[in-house]
Amino acid sequence: MTNDRHGESCARDVGARVDATNSRNTGKRAVQACAQRPQIAADSHTFTSDWDTHRVHILRAFFRDAGPLAARYRVGADDLLAQVRETSHAQLERKSLLKPVVCIGDLTVATACRLQRSNAWNELWIFAEPSMTRAAMARLPETLALTWTRRYWTTLRRETELGRGLARYDGARPIRLWMVEQLLGTLEAERAAGRLAIRREHLGRPLQLRIVGNMLA
Repeated sequence: MTNDRHGESCARDVGARVDATNSRNTGKRAVQACAQRPQIAADSHTFTSDWDTHRVHILRAFFRDAGPLAARYRVGADDLLAQVRETSHAQLERKSLLKPVVCIGDLTVATACRLQRSNAWNELWIFAEPSMTRAAMARLPETLALTWTRRYWTTLRRETELGRGLARYDGARPIRLWMVEQLLGTLEAERAAGRLAIRREHLGRPLQLRIVGNMLA
């Protein structure tokens, strides 16, 4: 799998990808060992509206598949559950079915970012920046796309500190796909509000968010 592909069933482990890119040894073996195991747990697909049942599925996946990442980014089970509880608040209130967490490693990374772990933020940038830049280039000239992607990243960090941004990632789909969708949505909102001009020759064919993973893979 290449470094800038995000259309796979789950983005797997950010740390493992970054280690492979930078040839660093810190935590490399443990994280790569985690990446070799399927991250999508069979029982994680069980739909339920009961928080206790949902919590058990998440904890099983977390301790089985995300241990190296949790250690790398200093994320505890309670930290992860707090993130899931927050993102599931509306569903819990309505007593509707909860989204299954199929990307437990990605959720661990997002939780680490919410906890302001600098290594998680740095490695997520290396991991996701190529896909985000490519998405921006589908709407903007190259130079502006590069600048705009970095500005979006800065905003994402600030929003996460305020309990939004990555604090709203629920692990239901790959984190890189989620980030690209958010970036394109923000870019379109800026354009619609008249704060960002996109020349017709750079607009191209509209990208549908539901197939953006395949378009940018």
